[in-house]
Amino acid sequence: MSKNFELLRRTGWGEEYLDGIPSPDHTKPRPIPRGQPAPRPAGQISALVQKLFQRSADPLIRCVVFLGCTETSGGSSVCARTALALAGQVGERVCVVDAKLENPSLHRFFGKDNLTGLRDAIEHSRPGENYVKQVEESTLWLLPSGSQEKGVFAGVSARGLTSCLTALRSEFPYVLIDAPPLNRKSALPALAQVTDGAVLVVDASGVTADTALKGRSRLRASNIRLLGMVLNQEESSLFQNRRN
Repeated sequence: MSKNFELLRRTGWGEEYLDGIPSPDHTKPRPIPRGQPAPRPAGQISALVQKLFQRSADPLIRCVVFLGCTETSGGSSVCARTALALAGQVGERVCVVDAKLENPSLHRFFGKDNLTGLRDAIEHSRPGENYVKQVEESTLWLLPSGSQEKGVFAGVSARGLTSCLTALRSEFPYVLIDAPPLNRKSALPALAQVTDGAVLVVDASGVTADTALKGRSRLRASNIRLLGMVLNQEESSLFQNRRN
């Protein structure tokens, strides 16, 4: 743990610290049978799921945004692994959404194509559920970012994004959203209308108190409730581990 992070905890951080996330297992997870929760995964990801969705004082937390302070913070990694763990612990459908339209990655982690997805649902005013892809034979579904022909996040209507995600919430008991990092252009105001809160992911090797506090300020300014912060301790690429 960095000295800056410890200083942050002692002097300026009021939200719950959700604990560090260790490097992922190099083995490929086995398929989760439909309707049958898989054995609970060990480690801090499982603990994160329990704190967010099962032990929370607020039983209505069903939609959570995951985002990092920077692109290298590991927000996508934590979001993807949390979605897998949650699907293995609950008997309801879980949808994980790749809202990083400029730099999508969840489709690679789950071994899916990215030909259509969130962007297409918004641009054509169609339900996002029409574009979701089931992850193996499990209760987990992925909504990829979709076509990257236009390439920029600004090309997506904030109202359309809110509408699409709201509709997904009505179809899936749990929705996890992988959002762009705070140092990039994002749609925080649109996400604020949909999500129950956010998890801020910071890199163990590069976090500073100033960076984390600025991240918290941006979330507050967008009226997004900060559920906690994860200190990401991964030492290797999650997506390479998954493919191998």
